[in-house]
This record gives sequence, structure tokens and C-alpha cells, in this order.
Amino acid sequence: MEASSKSEDKRLRVVALASPPGRPAELPAQLSESSARLLGAVGVAAIAVIHVLDAVGTYESTRWIFWAYLAVIASAIPVVLALTHWPSPLAWIATAGLAAGPFIGYLWSRTLGLPGDQPDVGNWLCTLGMASLYVEASVIALSATRLGLRGTWRTAR
Repeated sequence: MEASSKSEDKRLRVVALASPPGRPAELPAQLSESSARLLGAVGVAAIAVIHVLDAVGTYESTRWIFWAYLAVIASAIPVVLALTHWPSPLAWIATAGLAAGPFIGYLWSRTLGLPGDQPDVGNWLCTLGMASLYVEASVIALSATRLGLRGTWRTAR
């Protein structure tokens, strides 16, 4: 048995466990690369918008975080352009990197604290922060999935 038919057989068994009784098992439709790139670009744009909204409050309290937000916002533009115009694994790596930076920064600020930002330690219920974590985690997961499928995504354009 070939390796590809073995993996397809395993996927069919997993889908068969999840499908209702009496219905045949079907593989879920795979997201095309162009749709995934558009979804990734929207996610990166959402990260930028969230940081635009939160940047106003950080200018007076912790200026260096304000400038870090501006770096995220400015970096989002070439990453979105790379995703929408360049079907390459490097675009997905840049996307994952852009999302991972603020994700790690938020976790760090809420656990250990950032220099000059000690009041945020333990403040996990910030609405924009939770939205940011959700979008960043989704973009990281999408990027990891697309990078993991890099052998098959070139044909799925």
C-alpha cells in the first residue's frame, strides 16, 4: 500500500467515526491556497486594526509598547501584500512571525510583566487582548497548516 493511500485510509476512518450513522464517510473539502492566503491576509489586517485601537491608550503610559504596536501595524502591510501576491512558503513564515510576536508579548505582559507595564500582570480579561489572542492564534494555526501542506498546496491554487 502506498503512503498516500495509507494516510487517506486513516483520514477516512477518522471521518467515519465523526459522521452520523448510516451516512457514508466523506473527506472534508480542502481549503484552496488562494482562499487560505485571503483568509490569512484578513487575519493579519485584523491584528493590525486591533493594535491601532489599543495603541492610543499606550502612548501616554508605556511609550515603547506604543512604538512596538506601530511596528506590528507597519509590518502588516508588506505581509498582507506578500500573502495576496506571492504564493510562497516565505509569505506564510512571515505571517506566522507577525502573529507570534504580539501573541508572545501579550502572554509575557500578563505573566511576568513587561518593563514599565507592571499593572497588566494578571489582567487576562482585557477585551482587545482576548480578541488579539484569538486572531493571532488563528493566524498562527492557519500558517502552520499551510506550511505543513506545502507539498500539496501548489496544486490546489
